[in-house]
Amino acid sequence: MSLALSEGSFELLSGQLACFDVTADSGQMKTCSFCPKCGTRIMHRSETWTSLKAGTLDDPTHLVPDGHFWTSRKQDWVTIPEGVKQAAEDG
Repeated sequence: MSLALSEGSFELLSGQLACFDVTADSGQMKTCSFCPKCGTRIMHRSETWTSLKAGTLDDPTHLVPDGHFWTSRKQDWVTIPEGVKQAAEDG
């Protein structure tokens, strides 16, 4: 699960993230940031968006998905509730 963030709404309070760049399907460059000690992915950034990996939050229990993207690549066992926004690609 990823959280779409508005520009400037994320601040790393301590430590350093390791990063690598890849070309996204859109053709934009995407920076992937992760913990250099354990390798856990923390966030992705491009020129137009930022997404934070929800599993890295201390308490993600209040989060409720409001959309599913890349449904063309979902696992067969993933069930998407009726009425929830879906996009076969990134929206």
